[in-house]
Amino acid sequence: MLSNKRECKKYQIDSLFSHMLKFLLSFVIVINISIASCFGQQLKNDLPFTSIEDVSEFTQKKLLKRGHRKIQIYLIRHAKPNLKKRFLSSADQAQNYVESYSKAPIHEIDSGKVRVDLNKPHQIYCSNLVRSQETALALFGDSYVIVSDSVFREFELKIVRASSVVKLPLDLWKGVSRLFWLLGCNHEGIESYKEAKKRVVLSADNLEKLANQEETAILVGHGMINGAIAKELKKRGWDVKSKKGHLNLGATILQKIIPN
Repeated sequence: MLSNKRECKKYQIDSLFSHMLKFLLSFVIVINISIASCFGQQLKNDLPFTSIEDVSEFTQKKLLKRGHRKIQIYLIRHAKPNLKKRFLSSADQAQNYVESYSKAPIHEIDSGKVRVDLNKPHQIYCSNLVRSQETALALFGDSYVIVSDSVFREFELKIVRASSVVKLPLDLWKGVSRLFWLLGCNHEGIESYKEAKKRVVLSADNLEKLANQEETAILVGHGMINGAIAKELKKRGWDVKSKKGHLNLGATILQKIIPN
């Protein structure tokens, strides 16, 4: 009798876990389809062009007369990495792709997609990952000081463990793994979401400090952390002028009027 109760309880737990996993997979599939649809629509409307420039002298002089000045922050996403990916993969293959992505060089940058028109000296921030460093060098070369800092690296990702028999789309593996990470799981061996949020605050602090010093602060970073930094800056009173940070070489531009 006791054995039957235990078996029944075990069956209920296994059944509940199975239903939860199916729900999470369905949720991620729906989210991925929605994101793909939104991105497809946005790509039609967005110009694949980023202009990086200082605040105009006319605007700044006008503000200075009222005892204020404008500062701005550019959050630029890196160029597209030069890495092929398969559509269907096992969990191990997906993990290998994630690790290769962190080391991959970038495609050659189309000069028609970015225009750098800075008249003042600037310090350019980038992360310590190859795709961020190479993009910063390609865009700003020897004309500006480039500072690489691991605080700006992308949120880390580890693919969930699964049987090698299971083959899923790579983006689905990444989506499920990221979802578990956001829920506070799946961070063994990498930083947790809680730890990553501390980096976001520190990153925003560094960029605000630089913007106060140089008027324009520029980060060549990554999609997810740039989005999180923008969200943190909005809490601090920054306004979003342009939001194209989901595109490779796209930029989210934030501005703020402060006392002089």
